[in-house]
Amino acid sequence: MQLHQKVLTGLLLVLTGAMIGMLFMIYLTDVNKTQYSQVQVTEITRSIGFPAEFSDVTLSPVGLPALRDVAQHVTSSVVYIETEVPAKRREVPDDENHEFDDSVWERYFPRRRSSAIGSGVLVSHDGYIITNNHVIAGGKATSIRVTLSDKRIYDAVVVGRDPSTDLAVLRINATDLPAAIIGDSDDVNVGDWVVAVGNPFRLRSTVTAGIVSALGRNVDIIADQMRIESFIQTDAAINRGNSGGALVNQYGELIGINTAIATENGAYQGYGFAIPINLAFKISKDLIEFGSVRRAFLGVHIAAVEQDRANQLGLDPIRGVEIINILRNGAAEAVRLRNSDVILSVDGAFVNEANELQERIALKRPGETVSLEIWRRGELLDVQVLLSGLTD
Repeated sequence: MQLHQKVLTGLLLVLTGAMIGMLFMIYLTDVNKTQYSQVQVTEITRSIGFPAEFSDVTLSPVGLPALRDVAQHVTSSVVYIETEVPAKRREVPDDENHEFDDSVWERYFPRRRSSAIGSGVLVSHDGYIITNNHVIAGGKATSIRVTLSDKRIYDAVVVGRDPSTDLAVLRINATDLPAAIIGDSDDVNVGDWVVAVGNPFRLRSTVTAGIVSALGRNVDIIADQMRIESFIQTDAAINRGNSGGALVNQYGELIGINTAIATENGAYQGYGFAIPINLAFKISKDLIEFGSVRRAFLGVHIAAVEQDRANQLGLDPIRGVEIINILRNGAAEAVRLRNSDVILSVDGAFVNEANELQERIALKRPGETVSLEIWRRGELLDVQVLLSGLTD
């Protein structure tokens, strides 16, 4: 065989091998795509009063469990989540929370994979986990691995996710798990002591403590047109890797899902934000029972009332959320709400910011009724509104 024929034959074999390898890697990518769990109803523990788990623990001088007891109880219900996401290097941050596969194979056939970390909270004894949607890369993760506090490792499946609230629910195939106790975020007040548990910078089961710094924060971090942001702000240290972890009160009850930090350098600078558990609980129940969120709508465009507008409306003190526009065929139109009506409260809970009203409505499902206190030209009205759905 002549030399040039040998060279051509060799090149052909190399190209054939490369093609077979590429097809094989594409096949593996399809096989490893995130699997979605079948939806079913499960039991989730919700606290009623003082948690029974703390009946035998040490009490502080003011009658609350010592922080060490709270930390010990909560840590067991917080899991470490590691996801693998196909990505181009320029699309993924080059930091300690994302690691690229730089093997020889990847150099010649670049199918980059980023390994990202986060946290999650067990909310049922049969393996349901609440976390953030961004922890699982918005559903793009090809594999999700969960490590429990006792070092057991499970592959997780996605039950459902909600980009509007940055929440997701996972499930692992296990039973008799240490589930968190669901608290009531409506009982949270500025100044309350809180404990944050998560896995910052791959430091597993890290516990920090602080207070609630503010409520109802809107920080414009959720990249979704229908986003709902009404965060609990805390000065308990939260960093990358804490996302999806637990924020608990002084009784060890879960009151929030840690989601974001306010930072200019990528690390903790004094402020962290958590999704209130009442909202996270409702979204998670929908995802577990239906596989998607049953979202209710009032059918209005709204804005918070500021001083100048309050003066124009004759509203004193300054309060409430003004209706700017009524959507056709919506729930608000059905009960004859009007432009310039000011919504003062929802089911007895005062609302003074647009995101506070959005959160209250988001706690409901289509077909449920809410009671609105309306200020209209100096007159107070109580209006019952039957909420509609997106397609109603």
